[in-house]
Formats: sequence, structure tokens, C-alpha cells
Amino acid sequence: MLIGTWNINSIKMRKDHVERFLQDKSIDLLALQETKVKTEEFPGFNFKKLGYEIYHQGGKGRNGVAILSRIKAERIIKGFEGLEEEENFPDVKERIVGIKINLENIDELWVFSVYIPNGNPVNSEYYFYKLQFLWKFREFLEKNFTKESLLIIMGDFNVAPEEIDVYEPEILKESICFTERERKSFFAFLEFGLIDTLRMKYPNKKGIFTWWDYQFSAFKKNQGMRLDHILITNPLKEKLKNIWVEKGPRGWEKPSDHAPVLAEFDL
Repeated sequence: MLIGTWNINSIKMRKDHVERFLQDKSIDLLALQETKVKTEEFPGFNFKKLGYEIYHQGGKGRNGVAILSRIKAERIIKGFEGLEEEENFPDVKERIVGIKINLENIDELWVFSVYIPNGNPVNSEYYFYKLQFLWKFREFLEKNFTKESLLIIMGDFNVAPEEIDVYEPEILKESICFTERERKSFFAFLEFGLIDTLRMKYPNKKGIFTWWDYQFSAFKKNQGMRLDHILITNPLKEKLKNIWVEKGPRGWEKPSDHAPVLAEFDL
């Protein structure tokens, strides 16, 4: 089973990119972020023709998350469903969507597409909103799942967790997405019982990034950050065959500033 995540930075601008990518790679489940359209405005017709069910949550702003799935969902979760104080996170339903699917040998697999707030500038109200969002997300998981649940949570977390996840840690130290507080919040989120699949497979490999600035020839120089992650619970650990960043689409005409991340599972 091939799954992936991709911050596409506008589905209207990159609908053709997504179609091309789905066909080239024959992906079973693709999580998208920053669709930047209202829920009902997602251009889904061509994806349906390709055999995908569409689960999208959008809004008026820059957010929007979706899952394109060849497997029909048995249930859908939007935002921090069931949590008190959800109203304190007014855009959460544009940032988290999850589906429950049943496979031949698995009765309940949950897959989430996630877009964590960017938080820029550091120490702003928006920055602290980001930190609170990550803690509330963990609370949501604790309320609805256990460490033994079959969970795949993937998306743009806007956090580079380790020094090897940025091209120059000394230069970027305490920059947005690489501050100590963000990194600690991310690791606290993982303590629910989540595994960073890429670091599980490649714990010490440097130069693996998923985002590059449009400026300064950053992509050509590979001056990036690893902000997009595929996280799993322990029961899926032995099912993971491989994970990689698919850099090709970042080099296409008018690309997203993010590259897709793909993972193959024996499911």
C-alpha cells in the first residue's frame, strides 16, 4: 500500500500536478494540505474519474486539508471532534481531517491529513497558538485512541524536529519551525505513542528536506527543512517497508514549495 502527503500550496494552481503525481506513482492514499479553497469548492471531478474518494475540509483562508483515497471511508473526523474548548481553535476543521478505513486484514485503520499552524513570527500570539494546537492535538488523540490503535498521521507539521532536519542549524537556530519550544512540543506530541517513520528508517541521514524557499535558489542548493512527516503508531511499525521524499514535483513548472513524502506499507 502506497500512501503520501503533500502540501500543494493551492489546489487550484496545482490540480494538474496532483493528477499527474497520482497517475505516475499509483498512490492509494494521498493527504493534501494548504488546498486554499472552501470545502465545497475542491475541484474533485478528475480525481473521482481516477478512482479516488475525496474527503476535504477547507475555508476562506490559506488552510484546507484533504485525503484522496481509493478506499471508501467508514467514518470521518474533522478537527478536534469531541473535545471541549474546540471553539478556542477556530480554524481546526480546516487543519485536521481523518478517515477510518477497513482493509482485507485490518478492520480499523485511521488516516489523518494535518496542517499545523506556521506560527510566524516567533513569540507572537500566532506562535503560541501553534504550540497550544500541538498540545490540544495530543489531547484529542488521548481521548479518541490508544497507543495500540492503528494510526497514520501525516501532513505539514511546520516543525523541523532535529538539527539534521535543517540545512544549517546554527543559522536557523530559533527561526520559525526550528525553535526549541516548537521542537519540544513536537516531541511531546510524539510521546502519545507515535513514530517518525523517516527517522525510524534513516536515523542519521542528513540532507533530507521537504520544504525549500522559493528564493535564493534554495531548492537547487538543497537548502531546506524537513517539515512534512508521516507518523505511525507502534502496531504499524513492522508494516512499514520504506519512506522517501519525492523531490521530482518540486522541480516542475510553478511548483509548490513543498515536495511530497511517500511511504510504502505491507497492508
